[in-house]
Amino acid sequence: MTGAHILLIEHDHRVIDSIRKGLKEPYELDIEKSALTGIKKASSKEYDIFFIATELPDMDGIDVLAKIRTIYPDAICVMMEADPDIETIMRSGRMGGYDFLKKPIKHHKLERLMKRATERRWYIREARRLEEEKNSNLIAISEEQSRLRSVINSIDDGLMITNHRREIIFTNPRFHKLIDVKREILVGEKIFDILPRKLQMQIDEIFERNDPSCSIKEEIVIEPPAKLVVLANSTPILDDNNNLTGVVSVLRDISEIKELELSKSEFINMVAHELKAPLGAIKGYLEMVVEKQLGDNEELYENYLKRSLNRSEAMLALLQDLLNIFRMDAQTVRREIEKLDAGELLKETIEFFDSNIQKRQLKLDVNIKKNLFIEADREEIRRVYTNLISNAIKYNKDKGKIKLDAFVDGEHVVIKIEDSGIGMKPEESKRLFEEFFRAKNEHTRKISGTGLGMTILKKIVDEYDGKISVESEYEKGSCFTVKLPLAK
Repeated sequence: MTGAHILLIEHDHRVIDSIRKGLKEPYELDIEKSALTGIKKASSKEYDIFFIATELPDMDGIDVLAKIRTIYPDAICVMMEADPDIETIMRSGRMGGYDFLKKPIKHHKLERLMKRATERRWYIREARRLEEEKNSNLIAISEEQSRLRSVINSIDDGLMITNHRREIIFTNPRFHKLIDVKREILVGEKIFDILPRKLQMQIDEIFERNDPSCSIKEEIVIEPPAKLVVLANSTPILDDNNNLTGVVSVLRDISEIKELELSKSEFINMVAHELKAPLGAIKGYLEMVVEKQLGDNEELYENYLKRSLNRSEAMLALLQDLLNIFRMDAQTVRREIEKLDAGELLKETIEFFDSNIQKRQLKLDVNIKKNLFIEADREEIRRVYTNLISNAIKYNKDKGKIKLDAFVDGEHVVIKIEDSGIGMKPEESKRLFEEFFRAKNEHTRKISGTGLGMTILKKIVDEYDGKISVESEYEKGSCFTVKLPLAK
């Protein structure tokens, strides 16, 4: 190591000149003539080698050695004295002194000492570098492991690794949720104590087959019927020699898919049930007409044909409502969004029902404020109004009342349609917005409907971040409230 930086703490100019002349290599030499300035200089920078006189004007040189070694435990300190005794040399050694030079300094001894001291300094610096490199690598490995663990813990799939003894050696938090385990899974825990039976069988089968290409995928119902269902995929873990050492199992939550399949099946059954009765009736009526089962009674045949026509129209209405629902769910409905006055559109819609209202002799109370602007598709909002007003008329009592209010409440336009009709029971109100639900009582038997109207209304209102609700009392009436965001 050449170009070492040396600090000389010495007040005798003869020693200073001797050392300056004796240093043949291109060393960098700093000189301080007192203990305090020397310690201050050493505190500002770590020198490669320190030369310290034992006799200084303001402090004992051994004490200077102790302070420098406190600052730099690996410091190479060479003490200097004209006539050192054994006790001084021993004290220096105990304080960590590297060597001792006798004054006056002999150049050949200085040269040999410098060769040894610089070599030792190189080893100290190299050891530090390797230590820093090792620590840096350990930190990098630790950070990489931390990042990997963070990624594994944040993924939406559950992950478990088991060894050849069927012991769990790793799980992520998502895995605990997907197998519905509330407690912590300990490393080394036997799989048969906690895992669903089907997952245990997957892992057993992989170990029994001992086939590197084996992969088993299976649906597992954790919480029936479809509240929590996972797709479990288990594959072998191999070492460098292609030997089976464990199994990794990945669980994916497919509950929504299974619930959708279940809903789809129920929906198809419900549609089939709704269509079966009217189709059967139409078939029966038409058979009687075609086969002239009632003789020559043309009036009766005409009546059956009218009934068939009514039933077919009801089925067409049902199918149209179903198509509307499918389009909304598939996001294929085309909307022309515009800024429109919800109050003015409500007035137009009410006028359309004038004849129906007069026919039932209903009393109409309308209170619509001005400037009720919303951003929506005009025809969809008209459909909401049409359905609610039609129901208020259809399910009302003769000479009953209908009250319509439209106003601004905070950041919403509020539409209220209240009637004095047959109302609903609490259990009926709760299910009103379900598909195909219709309240069945002595008042509704003769009133036709598909049971999809309110479902469609809710989907429309939800599309505009609005809300629709109902308050109803059986045989006293209902009040529907629609809230839609004000136009910005």
